[in-house]
Amino acid sequence: MFLLGSKPLTYAVFADKVTRIASSLLKLGLGRGDRVVIVAENCLEGVLLAFATMRIGGMFVILSPQTKAEGLRRVMAQCTPKLVMLDAGTDFLSSEIDSARLVHSDRNFEALIDSDSTGVPGFPGIDQDPAFLVFTSGSTGVPRGVILSHDNVVFVSAAIQARLGYVADDRIAVFLPMSFDVGLYQLFLAMQVGAAVLLNKPQMAGPELQSTLANHVISVLPGVPTLFAALIKLQSRRAVQLPALRVATNTGDHLPVANIEKLHALFPGLRVFPMYGLTECKRISILLPEEWRARPDSVGRALDGTEVFTVDAEGRTLQPGEVGELVVRGRHLAQGYWAAEEETAKRYRRIGPGRARVMFTGDMGRVDEEGFIYFVGRGDFLIKHRGHRMSPLEIEEAACTIPGIVAAGVVRNDADSQLHLYLETSVTIDSDAVIQWLRERLEEVKVPECIHFVTTLPKSANLKLDRKALRALLAQP
Repeated sequence: MFLLGSKPLTYAVFADKVTRIASSLLKLGLGRGDRVVIVAENCLEGVLLAFATMRIGGMFVILSPQTKAEGLRRVMAQCTPKLVMLDAGTDFLSSEIDSARLVHSDRNFEALIDSDSTGVPGFPGIDQDPAFLVFTSGSTGVPRGVILSHDNVVFVSAAIQARLGYVADDRIAVFLPMSFDVGLYQLFLAMQVGAAVLLNKPQMAGPELQSTLANHVISVLPGVPTLFAALIKLQSRRAVQLPALRVATNTGDHLPVANIEKLHALFPGLRVFPMYGLTECKRISILLPEEWRARPDSVGRALDGTEVFTVDAEGRTLQPGEVGELVVRGRHLAQGYWAAEEETAKRYRRIGPGRARVMFTGDMGRVDEEGFIYFVGRGDFLIKHRGHRMSPLEIEEAACTIPGIVAAGVVRNDADSQLHLYLETSVTIDSDAVIQWLRERLEEVKVPECIHFVTTLPKSANLKLDRKALRALLAQP
C-alpha cells in the first residue's frame, strides 16, 4: 500500500493512474518544460497530477490552499502554467484562470484518468531538468519559485534516507501541506522503501491528532515545533497509547530541548531527529538520536556528499567554531529562482580556487571541528535589543523548560522598546515566576519585560510559528 486514508492506493494502481493522467496531459498538448499549478488541500488528485506532470517532463507547482487571488496572479505571471487544478476550497480562484486549462479535483478530474495508459513514451528529459517549483518569499518579499531538478530530488532523498532509515513497514503521517516541501518529500522518501503515507489536512493536527495516529498505526511523524507542542499538550492531558510511533522528524524551526525531553518521556523509545534545511536545497543536516545527548544544541552533521562552512561579512572562510553565515555545497542545491536572475546570483555563487557552486543561506551559525552544525538564527530574524543582537530562539528555548509551557514566541515591540514573550499553556502560571525562571538562565538583557499567556500561538499555513501574526498581537488591547 502506498497511500492510506479514504482513497487507499497500492503502488501498482498509483503507477497506472499516473501513466493514464500523463497520457491525458500529452493529448492536451502539455510536454517537456510545461508548468502545472495545483492549488488544493492535501489530496490524492494533487499527488497523481504532480507525478504525471513529472512523467511527461513537465514541472508542477503546489500552492497553499490559503493562497489569495493576488498571490495566484503573481505565480501565474511568473510561471505561465498550461493547466491549473483547484478544489472545492479554492474554486473562488477560478476567475483568475484565463490563460490555462482548468481542472477541478472534485468535478472533472476523473476524466484525466480515463485515458489509455499504453503508448506513453519514456521520460523525455534528463536528470538535470526541473521537476517542480516550490514558491517561497525571496529576500525581496516577493514569492519566488525555487527550481528543483530530478537529480536534486534523487540525491537528497537518498541522503536523508541514509540518516532517517525509513523501512517498508513504516506508515508516515503527513499533516504538513504539500506546498511546504517537507510534506511533499515524504512521498519521495516513502517510495524509496515502499512505505505507506497518510495524507491529512493541516487542521487535523489538532484534537484529532492522537486518534489519527492511533487508528492508522502511524510509525513516522514528520513535523514542525508547533505540531509537536500540540501532541505534547494533548498527550499530557489524556494519554493515548501509540506503540507504533518510532520516528519523529523536526524541521522549519528549532525544536526546544525541553520539548524533545517531553517527547522522550511521553513516548519511550521514540527516535527524534532534529533537522536543518532550506527550500533552496531541501535538507542540510540531520542530528541522529544517539548524538543528541552529547550535542543537544546542534542540528547535526551535514548530509553525506554535502559540505557546510561559515564565512564572515566579506565572504572569507572562518575557522571551526567561529560564528558566521552558513554556506552549503552539494548536488542538492536548487537551480535557482524562477525568472529571478538577480536574486539567484545573490544566493548561489561560485567561490574558491575551483569556483565551486555554493549557496549562501543567509543564516548565522557555526560548525565545530567534528562537523556538527549549530544554528544561531536567520540573518533577518535576529533581534536588536538594548544594543545587543540576539536570537529569540535562545529565549524561547529557556521558556519551554518552564513546567506547563509547550511553546513560546518572542517579539520586540518597537513602540515600547521591550521584549514580549508569548507562552502557550493550559495551566495558570505567575508572570513574576516566569521572569525569575528566565533570569536564572539568561543574561539580563535577554529577559523579556512583558509576559503574555495564550492557549494557542498563531501558526502559518505550514504550521510553523507565525511571527508576523505574533507581532500583530502587540497592537491588540
